[in-house]
Amino acid sequence: MVIQTRFPVKTMFAKFFFACLLLLTLAIAGISIWLFHIFSNSAIRQINELSERTLMQGQNSTEYLMNQAMQVSAQLSFEYPIIQQMNTAVSDPIVENNSLKKLSDIIFINESIYSIGIYNGNNASFLTSDYPNIDNEAIEMLKNSDPKTKIRLVPRKLKLISSKNKEENVYSIFYYNRDKTTNAILNALIVNVKEEAVRKGINPDDRLDQGNILIVDSDGTVISDPTGGEFLKDYSTVGSIQKMLTESGTNSFVDISSSGEKVLVTHSFSQKLGWHFLHVVPYQAAVTSISKLRNTVIWISLILFALSGIAALFVSGKLSSPLRGLVETLEQMKEKSKNNLKVDYLREVLTGVKEPHPSSEHEFSLRVDLYKGTSILILRIDELFDATILEVEEFSEDIHKQMRRSLLNLVYELMHPYYAYESLEINKDVVLLINNDNAFNDKQILAGLLSRLQEQFKQSMDTSVTAAWGTFVNDWANYHASYQAALEAADYRIVYGLGSILTYETVFANFKQEFEYPQQQLKTLLDAIKLGKEELIGGALDDIFNAFKECQFELIKLSVNHLLLTVFITTELSIHDVKDDLLTNFNNAVSKLRKLETLEQMKLWFAPYILHDMQRIKEKRKHLNSDLLERIRSFVEGCYANTELSVELVANRFDYNPMYFGRLFKELFNQSFSEYITELRLNKSKTYLEQDQIAIKEVGIKVGFNNPSYFVTLFKKHTGMSPSEYRNKQKV
Repeated sequence: MVIQTRFPVKTMFAKFFFACLLLLTLAIAGISIWLFHIFSNSAIRQINELSERTLMQGQNSTEYLMNQAMQVSAQLSFEYPIIQQMNTAVSDPIVENNSLKKLSDIIFINESIYSIGIYNGNNASFLTSDYPNIDNEAIEMLKNSDPKTKIRLVPRKLKLISSKNKEENVYSIFYYNRDKTTNAILNALIVNVKEEAVRKGINPDDRLDQGNILIVDSDGTVISDPTGGEFLKDYSTVGSIQKMLTESGTNSFVDISSSGEKVLVTHSFSQKLGWHFLHVVPYQAAVTSISKLRNTVIWISLILFALSGIAALFVSGKLSSPLRGLVETLEQMKEKSKNNLKVDYLREVLTGVKEPHPSSEHEFSLRVDLYKGTSILILRIDELFDATILEVEEFSEDIHKQMRRSLLNLVYELMHPYYAYESLEINKDVVLLINNDNAFNDKQILAGLLSRLQEQFKQSMDTSVTAAWGTFVNDWANYHASYQAALEAADYRIVYGLGSILTYETVFANFKQEFEYPQQQLKTLLDAIKLGKEELIGGALDDIFNAFKECQFELIKLSVNHLLLTVFITTELSIHDVKDDLLTNFNNAVSKLRKLETLEQMKLWFAPYILHDMQRIKEKRKHLNSDLLERIRSFVEGCYANTELSVELVANRFDYNPMYFGRLFKELFNQSFSEYITELRLNKSKTYLEQDQIAIKEVGIKVGFNNPSYFVTLFKKHTGMSPSEYRNKQKV
């Protein structure tokens, strides 16, 4: 007898499957927790490293701003107008005007400076660039300052009078001289640096998601905060500030914010400024991405468990797909993090924050060897210039970012087959580090590739690219200098035009060491404006801008600004019509001019600007000349018999230069002054000749002729007959 036993296939398979699936789910959950722990610690370490770099950059940026302001103070102390203003015993309006002009030029160049004040202890005067504000607090601080110090840096709220804001947050740098005997302040320069400039320098918009930097002094007083609203407030009792000031040791720690949020705090101390720099990052920011990954894995596990019955036959495929996606996500995150660190490292090398290290090539997988010969190039996308409206059409940030990506793709296509290179973006520039040998043939090849790059980018994006070439790097210590040289060369597209290839050596070989402003050409332009000679404007502008091409970049901007100011003053004085919106009109013109990128664009803009103002002058003169003509005619009619009557006498009567008045008279009367007077006197003499009782000799004297013979000769020349013949003819 054979006994058959039924094997419960479905039941055993289901138990086995669910057991395996449960174990797999637990394993995935355990792995997710383990990965979360590992990556959380790694993320915190990365944030600490990033915070330290961010603090170093913010500290360097702040120290640089303050050092630059101190250099401005030192520079001003050697300027002749400033020396006069600081030491004159009696206030002089001309000296004050020259000093204000110099201060305005300095502030125009240095946007971080709010105002500059000059204190003269000899006459107790205080001259400031933001007149009519009088900085009484600064004067008191000078009087109460430590006699042993010569330079002070003081954060304070500057009181304002003529502004919508009642005060301005500034860092005041006091640079002063004392009497060696009495310690009294002889003179002083006060440079007020905008707190906003420091704040934006250490907390730029593109780093808001990485935390913010707070600066406090040794007493816990806020020197700079991300919003600017806590300036000079006492933070000494705030937990993280108090801990930093009272405890020594590590430069980073975990703390609880006033809102109860867990934060990572990193701090450093500036010996130069005596300030503490704190970088505060929410703790959750370090683990956000990992938390999302953990939750994703858990949900995948739950979904797989719920659908296990349906997916029994395809279990292997269903489990492998999310695992493969998980691994790919982790690899992408790792690659992105590594690439960001590489870009940060290269940026720090170029900006001089960090020196190249032999291990960097392996650590960051660099495609270039920083210890071999390297060329540094800057590719700068040019803005579009609309020649019809003479304005620059600026690209939006999104469009500019897309254009930079297209440019990087073109760089890869053209450079990759020939050179080992690295690329990164700094501000809106694309920066290339290319290994090459700097030989002539190699330079020619690289220049040819750049030309092809510019042509293809122009065809695809309809805009040009300017390429700037720094000095060749043959020593690892020269990267910062080469990058600065490339930046300086890129600035000279203002001279060479958009879409140029500029090398540092070529650019600076063509400039004069000493630049002489084209005063004679400027005089020609101003004379043409005053005389209304529109046909001379183009040539005068050509001469002026050709002269500007020979000076250094820093002077070009100042020279163009000086040209605009001079033309503006000349036209407004010619119109004799001062309006309330005069300053607004000038600022609008300056704003439009600043957006232009080349001297050629500026020259094209100046021509219609000047012609428009000349048209205004002509229209104004039409109204003025009509009244002036009648006044001159009335005056001359009343004194034509005066034998001393001359163009100089009439010019002085109406407050004109005699030479200019002579031209103006001919313009108004369509004949010269002497012709007009002669004709007037002869016409008046005819009236007297019609009267028999007056002798001919007396007639000449009555109308202003000293010499009777000359009168007779002149009369006959103009009428064709002698005075006696004219009298006899009238009797008939």
